[in-house]
Amino acid sequence: MSLAAHWEHEYDKVKLRLHGLFARVEIAWMKLISELEPEEFQAIIALLQRGHDQAQYVLKHGELPDDQPSVPWELAHGLSILRIGNASPLPQSVDELQTRVLKDGSLLGCRKWELLDLLWSEALLKWIENLRHHAPFATDPALVKMERDVTLAIAGDWGTGPFDSHAPAVAVANQMQLARANFTIHLGDVYYAGTRSQEDADMAGWPMGTQGSFTLNSNHEMYSGAHGYFKELAKRFPAQQGTSYFALYNDDWLVIGLDSAYASDAMNLYMDGTLNQPQIDWMKSLPKRKKLMVLSHHQGFDISGHNKTALYQPVCDALGREPDYWYWGHLHNGICYAAQGGLHARCAGHGAIPYGNASELDGHSRVLWSETQNARDPAYPDRVLNGYVKVRLVGENIEETFIGENGTVRWSSS
Repeated sequence: MSLAAHWEHEYDKVKLRLHGLFARVEIAWMKLISELEPEEFQAIIALLQRGHDQAQYVLKHGELPDDQPSVPWELAHGLSILRIGNASPLPQSVDELQTRVLKDGSLLGCRKWELLDLLWSEALLKWIENLRHHAPFATDPALVKMERDVTLAIAGDWGTGPFDSHAPAVAVANQMQLARANFTIHLGDVYYAGTRSQEDADMAGWPMGTQGSFTLNSNHEMYSGAHGYFKELAKRFPAQQGTSYFALYNDDWLVIGLDSAYASDAMNLYMDGTLNQPQIDWMKSLPKRKKLMVLSHHQGFDISGHNKTALYQPVCDALGREPDYWYWGHLHNGICYAAQGGLHARCAGHGAIPYGNASELDGHSRVLWSETQNARDPAYPDRVLNGYVKVRLVGENIEETFIGENGTVRWSSS
């Protein structure tokens, strides 16, 4: 099958699914309207307008202005789906828009997982349905002892499921399995919206660690109010004790997994990481160790490593100092940052979502490495390698290896 025929077939399948999805979005919207205060309603309309305008601007100019903050692309088709106002239509098929790689590596196109993929509308639907209905926040975190020589396999944004015969998620999971890690850790994001069925299907191939596996909450899980996420914990991640944060420790290291999504601002679609008070109190009570590692879905730096996010200082304050290492996802990229102060920061959000070469990182002084090798994927010609990071802790020492979906070592340090 030719590439054009492949995407025509995929688009036909999407149209069948979208017919029912759009009807459900409209019903959920009408129900939400009845619950909203007038100022909340206007705020949501303004947010949908910004999502639409952002897409139109990028289509015309290639990028957003540097001084204009991005809004979640899940909102892009919202005005037209909900038939609000007279929004000019956005491209909806491969024929209407040839994929472009934006400077942050995002793929601007209409194919599956690209920024204008119509199926992101499911995230909009679930956000509307669960805006006022979140799962209870569990507060009995696991505290698990590790060996002095321990291997962690960490991947973020992995929950796409096998969306075709050569899905990156499957290839990455196979490579993680070869690591025979003691613990495997997912940094969050099950697509499109972390529903119970998506958590059940798209996390089914997650490679389990020999001594346990953990998964973090994220913005996509929060679109469904984290209901599917907490159900998945009970089913597939028993070591986590039903709680969205945890800690691993030995005599030298304390490894802390955080829920940076639950308390995040729903009106910004949970895009910015935040800590709630139960986690802050718990972090202050944890045993002290020489070496400290943090795991979260949301990032502590912007993509270039130049600016700290709003999550950075609350994490440091709760811990009493900067962590030595911090791994996050959320940004669909593999990035190693130069040390800043005592912190070595890493982005491992390249577990499955197709993404391209992030040109804004080229030659950046605070970036040691970012993934640039083309994956040679006929379905996504601009895609670069997906992968994960293997971390071995031996005493106070750490060995890091970013491994591509093809098994190659992409970056390492020790």
